Amino acid sequence: MSFGAGHVQDMNNRLKQNRANKPSKRAKFKENNREGIYSKKQESDRIKFHQVPKEKLEKIIESIRIKSRSENQKQIKILVISLIITIIIMIAVFSF
Repeated sequence: MSFGAGHVQDMNNRLKQNRANKPSKRAKFKENNREGIYSKKQESDRIKFHQVPKEKLEKIIESIRIKSRSENQKQIKILVISLIITIIIMIAVFSF
């Protein structure tokens, strides 16, 4: 079975088109195309984020900062105590 030059070129063009349309070749997070490749969600199914007033947002941020400072202080205290205990144990073991 022989093909003419036009048939072979047509086949090659179709293969190139099919390769370009593969999901792995499509733009995923480019050009405002943020939908999943296979997702069938509509615009109404998307998550709606709450808008928080600026004053309340500042209070939330400040409370998070206070909690993180106290957590950091707790971790530092635990670290210092564990180092002191380790040093005492090492002195006790190596002194005898």
